[in-house]
Amino acid sequence: MLKFKKNLLVYCLVAAPLISAQNLTDNLILDEELSALRAINVTKKSTFSDLCKLVLIHRNELEKYPTDEERCARLAELGIYDTKSVDYIHLTPLKKGAAAKTAIRLHKLETTLLFQLLGWEWYAIQNAEALGILEKGSNSWDELSGEELITMMDLALAKALEKDGWMKEKNPYKEFGFDSYQDMDKKTKPESTPAPETKPEKENGNP
Repeated sequence: MLKFKKNLLVYCLVAAPLISAQNLTDNLILDEELSALRAINVTKKSTFSDLCKLVLIHRNELEKYPTDEERCARLAELGIYDTKSVDYIHLTPLKKGAAAKTAIRLHKLETTLLFQLLGWEWYAIQNAEALGILEKGSNSWDELSGEELITMMDLALAKALEKDGWMKEKNPYKEFGFDSYQDMDKKTKPESTPAPETKPEKENGNP
């Protein structure tokens, strides 16, 4: 599994060499999504509206919700983040704690016991650091640039795909080109050669 040190979506935007991580960006990047990603990437201080856009891009749902208000309401509906508590989604700076909490819940990543029980953003930071999707030494109240937000979300997506690969049962016969032992046995068993027919010997005195 590729270890992402820069966000994959930014690579795509600047036409860097293509990186394959189980088709990580399949169905993620459409025209409207590219415009949103470019805008987020150059933002010095990301806001909750940026977070909501990015979450729906990862869910391939951006075009279903035409306004930022609807997009943020979708996050609350899914239980990813309580955006109803945010008064001005376009003006409220996004903090690392909120972004970490969102990334972990969005991609259903492994959670620490304290974060699972309490759901506090401080524990989300520690959880994100343990997962490797956020640099160590972060504070929950630190603000995020758009590029940092995209990077965190892409790392969370890559971690989810990596976990998904671990959970899938591997077929040991696939590497040999077979679906099962029976298939391998059938296709590799040498065909038996039929024994030649033998004519019965003639009895003495009979023609």
